[in-house]
Amino acid sequence: MTRLPAARAETTEAFLMQSGPELAALCTECGACFNACPMVDYVDLRGADPKIVTSGLRRLASGEAAPEETVAWVGACTKSGQCVDACPQKAVGLDAMLLVRIAKQRAMNETRQLPATQDPSYFPRIKTFARLQLSDEELEKWL
Repeated sequence: MTRLPAARAETTEAFLMQSGPELAALCTECGACFNACPMVDYVDLRGADPKIVTSGLRRLASGEAAPEETVAWVGACTKSGQCVDACPQKAVGLDAMLLVRIAKQRAMNETRQLPATQDPSYFPRIKTFARLQLSDEELEKWL
């Protein structure tokens, strides 16, 4: 029988609160992840300063507001994983793609800088949440 690994946190919210700042602390804001990302051209950010964008990435992952460029970049993430290989901090435990995904979630949930409808999992989540019969407060928090 296959054993599942222990949960990283009790809830998704707890995971975001804990892991976001931990991963952000490992990031040196070098911009390697931004430069390797194929979506940078898609959202017309090739001329943006990678250090400013990745500085915003760290702030978002910690639940703080970030520059427009950072929000546009994390909102366009397609999970290509090219950022992971490009990151020089990978050796010390930084998963750049996870950092971007956490930043995206926090841009939708905490800072409200990114509309939830830009999340490709938005409509499938609505169907799932409808089955769970969550309270209005819970729905507002997660949608």
